[in-house]
Amino acid sequence: MRRAVALASVLLSIFGLIHCKNKPSKPSTDKVKVVVTIPVLAAFARQVGGDRVQVTTLLSPGASPHTFEPTPSQARAAAQADLVVRIGLDADRWIHGLLPEGAPVITAAELEGIELITENQGEAHPHHSANPHIWLDPAYAKIICSAIAEELGRIDPRAQAVYEKERDRYLTELDSLHIRIEAAVAEFGSKKYVSLHPAWIYFALRYSLERVAVIVSSPGKEPTPRHLQEVIESIKKTGARAVFAEPQLSPKAAQVIAKEAGVEVLFLDPLGKQNESYIKLMDRNLAVLSEAMGGR
Repeated sequence: MRRAVALASVLLSIFGLIHCKNKPSKPSTDKVKVVVTIPVLAAFARQVGGDRVQVTTLLSPGASPHTFEPTPSQARAAAQADLVVRIGLDADRWIHGLLPEGAPVITAAELEGIELITENQGEAHPHHSANPHIWLDPAYAKIICSAIAEELGRIDPRAQAVYEKERDRYLTELDSLHIRIEAAVAEFGSKKYVSLHPAWIYFALRYSLERVAVIVSSPGKEPTPRHLQEVIESIKKTGARAVFAEPQLSPKAAQVIAKEAGVEVLFLDPLGKQNESYIKLMDRNLAVLSEAMGGR
């Protein structure tokens, strides 16, 4: 009798272990809580995850990721995340103390296939040397989206095929965006530009644009009068047609330079508006670039 009871107990234990092992990481009825640092990453997560994900963006609309400080409520949201997606480097160092224990974290700057650009000493992002604005290259956006889809499939394995299907659909859309940008850039009368902040270097490298000068090497650092004059001279010498500012940063220095150099100040947005899709953001930026640099 004792042997029978013992055997039954062992069998029940084995059955329990098998049941637990086969249990999905995330119940199929629950949404995966994804916390991202910047709006563009939210756009990627929504495209891949659809209605199976609940996405929280920590960076407030219009704020600069380089100077942002999360609120207590945002810290609580990060602590409850099933997945955190961040850029890395100087783009979102402020999230280091908020990362939830045990939850997977995707750091885009560390993904295989992304080649970081190191700025010259004393220029952009001197603390960590590499420029973090990788998402502005649509080819790198594809890598980030693929990583999100893969991690969602691990967290919610019952829906893995759904995430893969949505990934493939979106990668095709990103390919179309790339073709659209290439076609527009081919018609540019000038490929030289000046930027307020060095956000567009990955985009420029992908599409063979030439950055003539950067006005502000890092957010919060005021350019010297000497540097302002050097930028003005570079514009006149190279024939750059516009100075590109950003809605997240003060355009004052860009306006001073543009006035002296006799060119326009136009705004390129590296981050996007609340709930704006990445493709809509990039098409909006492409329209600004075409306005400034299009025509022979």
